Amino acid sequence: MGLAGCGAPSPSASPLAPAPAQARNAIAPPERLSRIVDRYWDERAPLANDLTAQSLADSLAVERRFLAEILAIPRDPLAAESRLTYDIFRRQREQDIGALTYPAELLPIDPFDGPPLDLARAAADMAEYPLKSAHDYAKWLQRIESSVRWMRQAVANMREGMGRGYTSPRVLMERALPLLQGLGADTPVNVFYVPLRTLPDAIKDPERTRLSAALNHAVKDQLLPGIRELHDFIQSDYLPRTRLSVALAALPLGTSWYASLVRRATDTPLTPNDIHSIGTAEVERIRARLQSLPAPLPTAGSADPLTAYQDLKTQTLAALPAMFAALPQADFEIRAAGALGDAATALRYQRAAADGATPAILYVNTAAGARPAIIDIAGFLQEALPGRHLQSALQQERADLPKFRRLGAPRLGGAPAFVEGWALYAASLGEDLGLYRDDEAKRGAASAQLKCAAALVVDTGLHAKGWTRAQAVEYLRAQLALDETGADLMTDRFVAQPAEALSCKMGELKFQALRSRAQQQLGAKFDYREYHSEVLKDGAMPLDILEAKLRVWMDAQR
Repeated sequence: MGLAGCGAPSPSASPLAPAPAQARNAIAPPERLSRIVDRYWDERAPLANDLTAQSLADSLAVERRFLAEILAIPRDPLAAESRLTYDIFRRQREQDIGALTYPAELLPIDPFDGPPLDLARAAADMAEYPLKSAHDYAKWLQRIESSVRWMRQAVANMREGMGRGYTSPRVLMERALPLLQGLGADTPVNVFYVPLRTLPDAIKDPERTRLSAALNHAVKDQLLPGIRELHDFIQSDYLPRTRLSVALAALPLGTSWYASLVRRATDTPLTPNDIHSIGTAEVERIRARLQSLPAPLPTAGSADPLTAYQDLKTQTLAALPAMFAALPQADFEIRAAGALGDAATALRYQRAAADGATPAILYVNTAAGARPAIIDIAGFLQEALPGRHLQSALQQERADLPKFRRLGAPRLGGAPAFVEGWALYAASLGEDLGLYRDDEAKRGAASAQLKCAAALVVDTGLHAKGWTRAQAVEYLRAQLALDETGADLMTDRFVAQPAEALSCKMGELKFQALRSRAQQQLGAKFDYREYHSEVLKDGAMPLDILEAKLRVWMDAQR
């Protein structure tokens, strides 16, 4: 969930309301399409991630209205690029309408992501990378205010959920409570006071004094009490009413809800049982690959991980032109994740803000317990180059694309199977790029594949096949050689975010299949650089739409 403000005006009052049908029909279809998708972004973005009933109703009305408008445009006369926009826009509206029929707003608290944690991570980052101007601080104060509103609405929604039979699994709330307790403690070391301590010297009085007072008031009198209110509600009122079950299927409409999430995450009509079987077969295949590699040697010594990843970045940039004709102009920074980094994640990519306020960042887990002697080459390829950063930066730099394609969907997400699948596919290119030079690197790449394959088995097992949490933990420990803490953490993420983990492997399998088809059909004419350019140049999209686009491209190449 993001931090968009509550109480946005109803779309019906928008000054950008569509023109009468007669006037619209007088406009050529390509221009009508362009106007519709631009107007959609302006109307939909202010409603993004608002939990109020009015905002959700307004969102559904917007989605239905824009779907009707797009269906009124004849598709056949459109040129290829406009058809692509038409197809992606139509699919997203249909998916968003489907998603809004399920009450996700009644289950707003997630111990892994969400506004409180997002805000805390951003505040922690300012210890090393402070805000620079009074304008930046004004936006930060607005973000705090928005987060407080979100938390109050989250409490109201959870109360409603208790009355309607929609409550979170107890294990998730037990994991969330200590996080909220720490974030709500009014102590000098609280992460939310970091922006106050790092006011730049360039901001002078009286502006400095005014900002200091405003920041202190916002944190001490609004944000921290809001977090404590959320914590106390969960502990006293909500926790006793939470459910012991972990499956989404245990909720009203849960089976169809999960099936809907699966279709959106994978871009396939496959059932959870189908995906479970695919995952089981992939786990067996990848484990055989791992067993064919020599046993890992013990590691010794240590390395500065930030320096090591900077060196790896340099090596990767030098290797990429062999397989990629187009590279993004935008760079990314490499930063330590700090105390709020995910203990189970060595690397985490955050793409650049749409307004350019923050750069793209690769966060490196440097916390105690990490393995500084081991540099995760496969993880770097997956999260940075040629994975997430290369894909998202190229997309953001396509200034000619409409905003919904260039910047991503404003609320419910765009094309997860493309984004996550491309990232895992990118990690498979390490040998071709000359970066997997030893067995340890190859083992790391296979392990990344295995983790995503196991996710297919466990996610569907938990939410569709009646697995208990203990079964999931046991399976992960056996297949991934995790300790109990790591298996617990991974399992609870699957519980908290149903179907999200399916995008990775299912998307990667599709990318591999599409490349194999292109190699088979084009033969000697197949060129990695041209193929990758064609895949990435139009941004993320549903994989069946990508497949149709590539068929046209392959026919032209032949």
